Amino acid sequence: MKTNSTFMDRSSVPVFIILTPLISIAIPLFLALPPDVVPLLIAIIPAFMAITLTALTDGKKGVGALLKTRFQWRVGFKWYLIALGLALVLRLTMSMLALLFGWIPAIQVRLWSPAEFVIIGSFILIGGAMEEMGWRGYLLPKLLANRSILFSALFSGVIWGVLHLGLNLPGQMNAGAHWLPTILQLIGLSLILTWLFVRTRGSIVLPILFHAGQNLLVIVNGGIPLTQQLWLMTIVTLPMAAILMLFLVLQRKVALPVRTRYQR
Repeated sequence: MKTNSTFMDRSSVPVFIILTPLISIAIPLFLALPPDVVPLLIAIIPAFMAITLTALTDGKKGVGALLKTRFQWRVGFKWYLIALGLALVLRLTMSMLALLFGWIPAIQVRLWSPAEFVIIGSFILIGGAMEEMGWRGYLLPKLLANRSILFSALFSGVIWGVLHLGLNLPGQMNAGAHWLPTILQLIGLSLILTWLFVRTRGSIVLPILFHAGQNLLVIVNGGIPLTQQLWLMTIVTLPMAAILMLFLVLQRKVALPVRTRYQR
């Protein structure tokens, strides 16, 4: 039993890294589902893998400890403002650049009805929570146990980006989008989300808030074509991420309590 447990401990990260994108890409490839349903299913896979692998290595108590540790919401009110502020700055900067490049005649806000806002917002929040549970809640702490913050953020961002290429397949919501900005913008987002995760001592509440917030604030990017949106996201997120990572390096007092096995 101990040998099996040790084997699973060693194998959990490779299994997560390999199976999560494979299953996610297989969904749009082999299942005839409406394109609006596919993103939500893909968002669920990282959380499903995280909980399954934690159950195999640490049992039911380990799953409970994982959820309790990562969903710490008492991180200081200012961090909620920072997470939402970063999301708003990101999306507004994208629109201002689109205006500067002549891609839109004016900044356009896409108006939703209250019912649409509640329904779409709920799906965005659930999807963001599921993704963050897997990427920042499970994989990132395991990488941080042996790797630098920068490597961990970049590596998880690349895997996250590859996974999203399934949404670029024919018939999907991002069909025809270029693969390069798809991956680069998610690497940038991964760096920002890692910064929030580290600065709030391993909680995924603020990464979820930023993740869902910037997705919801796509309403301020009305009129910008998909390909241009992906490139704008890349242009904005990478410098923003570089600045935040630089601050993190300079603030050496930051210490992250990383736990790859959860206390029973």
